[in-house]
Amino acid sequence: MRKLVVVVVLSLIVFVIHQLSYVDESVLAGQLSESLSIITSCPPDALEPLVSLPPITDSRIPDTVHQLWKTTNIEDYSTEIKPSRVAWQTMFEPLNYTVKLWTDDDILKLVKDKYSWLLPTYLGYPHNIQRADIARMLIVHAEGGIYADLDVYPSSAEHIQCLQHLGMQAIFPPTGGTLGLSNHFFMAEHGSPFLQWVLYEAKRRGHGLALRRIVLPYLQVFWSTGPIMLTAALRKYAWLYDTLRDDIGLLDEGYSGAVIRHAAGRSWQGVDGRALNYIADHVQMDVILHATACLFIVLGLIYVVRRYYGRCPTI
Repeated sequence: MRKLVVVVVLSLIVFVIHQLSYVDESVLAGQLSESLSIITSCPPDALEPLVSLPPITDSRIPDTVHQLWKTTNIEDYSTEIKPSRVAWQTMFEPLNYTVKLWTDDDILKLVKDKYSWLLPTYLGYPHNIQRADIARMLIVHAEGGIYADLDVYPSSAEHIQCLQHLGMQAIFPPTGGTLGLSNHFFMAEHGSPFLQWVLYEAKRRGHGLALRRIVLPYLQVFWSTGPIMLTAALRKYAWLYDTLRDDIGLLDEGYSGAVIRHAAGRSWQGVDGRALNYIADHVQMDVILHATACLFIVLGLIYVVRRYYGRCPTI
């Protein structure tokens, strides 16, 4: 019986280390400041000089806000929070922005018409949230503009407009401090080369043994289509193309609240995702991963040592 318990403990340690390995070395590689520009502020008065500039230097990011839901009926989105669509319409439609809602049928048509090479991957995902993750990238790549989840609310139209005029091809909010890119809100130019790269990376990760070996649904989603994939794609893109730091932006964690408010509905996640997300919102990702791995290893070794010495005869 003792041998069986030891085997189970050691197997658990190996399993945890194996699963954590899919967090990807890019997430553990440190800050992203060498790969992109960290945006710590964008004062609205920065818009004033833009009035006198020629049109070619105007915003690369169109005045369109994109949102996603299964159908046009967003009333069944959540029983806990109110969908943010009205908030975006109220703040931005008077400024001549288009606030557009995409449904599952709209996305499927877009994939078939313009991204047929991605169709098998898109249809093959086991989780709807994976299709939603890819859908947002497809939408903004196809049309350009701003994407916001239905649990993301605008804090300031002026700050968002300012970000549009920074001359960047894409801007993302942070996750884990500035260790990673998140996808609940972002903006990009039409045909963004980086978003094209992200779609290629998602297709690559959507096939093969690696995805099937990830047992936890939460980690499977994050690795294949979510922030882990997005961050890894950024690091590879920046390394391969030697991207200048002013081409892609990451909102500083302290500044992002001036731009948007994220209610973080996360209704798709199971118990594993909700628990890990609560921790991730308060502790940096690298600390979580190293602490978790070390904890399981130490506890396992202590258990094995105690069992071993407990069986040794005393002199």
